[in-house]
Amino acid sequence: MAAIKNVAIFGAIGALGEVLVPALLQANFEVACITRPDSGKNLPAGSDFKTLTTVLKGQNAIVEAFNPVAASYQTSILQAALATGVRHIITPDFSGNTFHPNAEEALILNPKLQAQRELERIVDESNGSLSWTAIISGPWYDWTLERGIFWINKEDRIITRYGSGDQRYSISRRALNGEALVAVLINPEKYRNRAAYFASHTVSTNQLITVIEYVGLKDWNIVYVPLDGFAEKARTLWREDTEEGVDDRLNSRAYAALSTVALLDEEDRYGSNFENKVESGWVEGENALKKNLRRLLE
Repeated sequence: MAAIKNVAIFGAIGALGEVLVPALLQANFEVACITRPDSGKNLPAGSDFKTLTTVLKGQNAIVEAFNPVAASYQTSILQAALATGVRHIITPDFSGNTFHPNAEEALILNPKLQAQRELERIVDESNGSLSWTAIISGPWYDWTLERGIFWINKEDRIITRYGSGDQRYSISRRALNGEALVAVLINPEKYRNRAAYFASHTVSTNQLITVIEYVGLKDWNIVYVPLDGFAEKARTLWREDTEEGVDDRLNSRAYAALSTVALLDEEDRYGSNFENKVESGWVEGENALKKNLRRLLE
């Protein structure tokens, strides 16, 4: 495959785009940030073929960094990509393990799974002209900590331990997503038509508690939440939201609860521990985790 130079990114002004765009620019890619012309929202620039072919002309790769809800635009984007000679697609992942066999059970990943199925269908029909990579990076622990949506609440100095606390899960710095993206686009053949796993650390909640104690942070409390029945309650919330026609799934109680289930299942049913799949050279080690947690929590 010829070198990728021109990169179009959908979702450039979102939380993910904020780290992807600077990483691409620093690596000397030419970046086209695509948003609706009449709003500041990080949504694709329309679903009609003509609009998309206009904005994608001359692009070598597309990065889908949009909200999972916007994955419904996948077919239109891919058809326009084929028409304009785009060669590589970065899928709307950058989070949990959508390639685990039980991913569909988690419910929250279904928009991404649907987009991936459509992508693979169109790529198969492209006679090799179009390829893809999915970047799997787990939760962005620094970003979620700053916003109080991690299970470490720095404002109230509370750590929530779900179940045993021994479940191991892979997590990343938010900026690692940009670093991984650059690595993939520099060498797309290496990552062609597969999921590529990147993570800063793979830890358990109990290990995080030990790290916090080690770096000398004081006056933290641990709250225990049993997991018995937790998944059933989360699915009930999801079903109720479905019946009530809730559109904003991402910010719902059900989404948060199901995310907890997917990440912290005692048997790792959804593959949140992908330590053995991480690309060589990307794990950052315990010292880096200690340094970052001290900075984030002090």
